[in-house]
Amino acid sequence: MKILSWNVNGRVGSVGQRQLHSVLGAEPDVLALQEVTVASYPAWCGGLLAAGYSVLSTIDLLRLRSRAVDPPSKRRYFNLIATPGRIAALPGLDFPEPEQARRAFAEKYIAARIRACEVELDIHNAHLPPGSTRGETKVRAFQAIRQRVDEPTSVPRILCGDFNTPQTEDDKGVTTWASAHPALREEWDAAERSVLEHPALRDVYRERHLAGTPFPASHFTRGVSRRYDHVYASPELKSVQSRYLTDWLREGLSDHAAVEAEFVVAN
Repeated sequence: MKILSWNVNGRVGSVGQRQLHSVLGAEPDVLALQEVTVASYPAWCGGLLAAGYSVLSTIDLLRLRSRAVDPPSKRRYFNLIATPGRIAALPGLDFPEPEQARRAFAEKYIAARIRACEVELDIHNAHLPPGSTRGETKVRAFQAIRQRVDEPTSVPRILCGDFNTPQTEDDKGVTTWASAHPALREEWDAAERSVLEHPALRDVYRERHLAGTPFPASHFTRGVSRRYDHVYASPELKSVQSRYLTDWLREGLSDHAAVEAEFVVAN
């Protein structure tokens, strides 16, 4: 089973068509996209449906939130999941405080129960807001995601997407963005680590990373490489391969590299 997660940066026109062609050429069994827009969605949806995929997105939630919360220009992006098999929507995130819910980017999270390669599993596709512009909203999003993926389920789980973290990493571990937010430092660090260092879901690239070798860049911020894009999996899913499609980043298809992981179900 092949999972492909990619922040596609809302690209349209010829670049959008190249993105679609690249994704279909990779033949993922599960596709998770972030930063789809109202303008780019028709090409994605039409192309994926024509290729035999079922498609689920949060476009309706984007439209609802745009009218209810922010000016539409500030609510541009939403998430999408596609698979050649069956797909059914699952509940999104829950926020305990009304103000947290109002400020949250609910359209940047989507969960689905799918059937792919004769296996049922839950897919959670998340795009975390940048802390530099959204501050505490990022903390609350991490907390809500941790709560959501910890809910009981009878099937394997995948959590993937653009987490906008870690700040840095090496073979010993990761550094969160807490140092940039001293007023919330401890809570911020705990919130990011609650997902990055989840006790059951593991970072499948890090699991297979060769010690002593550089970590790949999936995104550049101010010229600094970051590995912001991730696939995490529950223990039932044994990873057999994980890689970043950095050629897509170098070719300018997006400002993020896609991350790809392949699994078999452990007996």
